[in-house]
Amino acid sequence: MNAPTLAADACLVTERSGFAWYHVEDVRGAALDELAAKFGLHELSIEDCRSERQRAKVEEFERHLFVIANNVHFEAEREECFFGEIDFFVGKDFFISVHDGPSKSYRAVRARLDKDPKLAHPGRLLEAFLDWLVDQYLPVLDGIEERIETIEEKVIGQPSPKVLSEIFALRRALINFRRVATSMREVVHSVLTRTEPWLKSRHAYFRDIYDHLIRALDFVETYRDILNGVLDVHLTAAANRTNEIMRVLTVFATLATPFLMITGFFGMNFERLPWLHEPFGAAWATLVMLGMSGTMVWYFHRRGWL
Repeated sequence: MNAPTLAADACLVTERSGFAWYHVEDVRGAALDELAAKFGLHELSIEDCRSERQRAKVEEFERHLFVIANNVHFEAEREECFFGEIDFFVGKDFFISVHDGPSKSYRAVRARLDKDPKLAHPGRLLEAFLDWLVDQYLPVLDGIEERIETIEEKVIGQPSPKVLSEIFALRRALINFRRVATSMREVVHSVLTRTEPWLKSRHAYFRDIYDHLIRALDFVETYRDILNGVLDVHLTAAANRTNEIMRVLTVFATLATPFLMITGFFGMNFERLPWLHEPFGAAWATLVMLGMSGTMVWYFHRRGWL
């Protein structure tokens, strides 16, 4: 077990009762080509293994299935969802897992194999990998939910352009998550339609994975609706704040009108103006301006505008 075979960048994880599981972590090494020659793997599938960020899918070949599965990771600081991939070649008597670099899912499934040797079965291994990957979706959604709650508090307390950018970032994260989860749902659904005995015997477990994906997609729709509501609240709060600012500025501008009107009137180049040559002319003019402004304040208060 775990004895190196083929090239140094691949390992034979287990071999029993005519079944073998190989794992490859160097997608550009020679081991993948040697396994392709040994098991008749299609060159386009090998090309997909060496390409980055492939969408989850299932392809059928004469002696095996080629499955691409996606995992999801959410970074709260950047408010972005990232997804990776792990590839599987599933045949009646072999199982090949391919990941570019160390894989958490491989370590988790390998630990299960050490505890339960019966896991050395193509259908059970595929089910174990997909189950582990899908189980990581809900913690990602939990992280998104926490960010939504934080943004709700910010929107109610102090809406700002930064909060608006955070809302749009979370919406993009949900869109990316939904795209990945939808593709994985199609993968599991495709597996459920297979009639091979080594897959059909695990259909009950694949249905359970399918249900988990449906649940995750339901959460995505719910969080998207919540975010749309938060966005509406933010826009309304921002509009109300703008209206409040405009109201205050309008009041100040209106109260300044008597001062501008009277000082402008007395600033004209005419000799015969009231109070122009009187000792207390400036005081009378000031009292008139203050009286007009005070009358405006009383009127605004009575109408409920202040």
